Amino acid sequence: MSLKWLEARHFRNLTHISVDLDPGLNLLFGDNGSGKTSLLESSYFLSTARSFRDTGLDPVIQRGAQDCLLRGKVQSGSMEHHIGISRNLGGSREIKINSETTKKSSELARLLPTLILGPHSVDLLIGSPTLRRRFLNWGLFHVKPGRVDSDLSNSSFTATGTSSIDFPVNWEEANRCLRQRNMLLRRYAANSETGSVKELETWSDRLATYANQIDLQRTQYVELYRPLFTEIVQQLAGIDDVTFDYYRGWHREADLMDIYLKEADLDQKRGFTQKGFQRADVRITVSGQPAAKVCSRGELKSLVWAMILAQGSLASDTGTSGGGRGTLYLVDDLSSEFDEEHRSRVCKFLVETGQQVLLTGVEEKPLLAACKNQYGRLFHVKHGEVEVQEH
Repeated sequence: MSLKWLEARHFRNLTHISVDLDPGLNLLFGDNGSGKTSLLESSYFLSTARSFRDTGLDPVIQRGAQDCLLRGKVQSGSMEHHIGISRNLGGSREIKINSETTKKSSELARLLPTLILGPHSVDLLIGSPTLRRRFLNWGLFHVKPGRVDSDLSNSSFTATGTSSIDFPVNWEEANRCLRQRNMLLRRYAANSETGSVKELETWSDRLATYANQIDLQRTQYVELYRPLFTEIVQQLAGIDDVTFDYYRGWHREADLMDIYLKEADLDQKRGFTQKGFQRADVRITVSGQPAAKVCSRGELKSLVWAMILAQGSLASDTGTSGGGRGTLYLVDDLSSEFDEEHRSRVCKFLVETGQQVLLTGVEEKPLLAACKNQYGRLFHVKHGEVEVQEH
């Protein structure tokens, strides 16, 4: 899989660009504020319908414009897909895939699995657990279901009308049940009444069923992921005794339905469900201590980049296409993240994956040195315009 062509209109400081990309390593250099990160962001937005920056939607639309438009061509094996997304100041959006309109941004994500690495990536390790749950979910969404769910058919919890091997369906249903249970808890709390015990138990049972399925899928995913992560940590950082542990959101030995029954009164007082899949987390330790507490900033960056690169590698090997769909890596400002040695290690790893990469930096020479001139295409970004540079 690769993004063959990208067009952006009125996106950030990109008035209009049209870029033919190499299926391998693409290098982009230019001054700060020239539009390099905006180009990466446009690629990410095209694959997810959202920005990787913590901003509202309006800022992605160029000042003075009423809307923005992104289009691309995705090559997947012998198939070429045309994708596009537009957004206006009113918040309306339109997604098209091969000229057909869809409301599901997940269809874009399936066609163009994309990961971002840059200055804010370290938040994955030191930031909110929400980011780490999103990390797990990305992996499950893009890894071929059979690789993660081979044992689900033997499980005692199979939800009626739901495929136990389909993570997106389990995820959607679990969140629906969670919303219903929380709504009942708040309603009972507001009315100072116990409410219908049977109704609450019904939604608790459904929620526990889907939560258990998600937990099993996450557990199996981590078992696939962990050895790859350990290997890449060694390649990039050389840090020993690193562990990657998954916490499911409730005590390992406890039955979730029993928890919901026993803690119903406490949940009602607080107005929300305290335990479950929505409280899951990932914990990285070094020599038995939390990495965020004992590692230097540089070591934390190396760990996080190893986390993301391992995830992309696993998705590329076992992707939803059946034989591995591939991963698009967006690497922002590599030179500011690592020293020369670590830049070379990252580039070597990326080149050897054979996946498509868009990699940015302020200066041309450090980028060329890091990849040892093993790149497909070189671009100069200046004042929101993109120029191809000859080899």
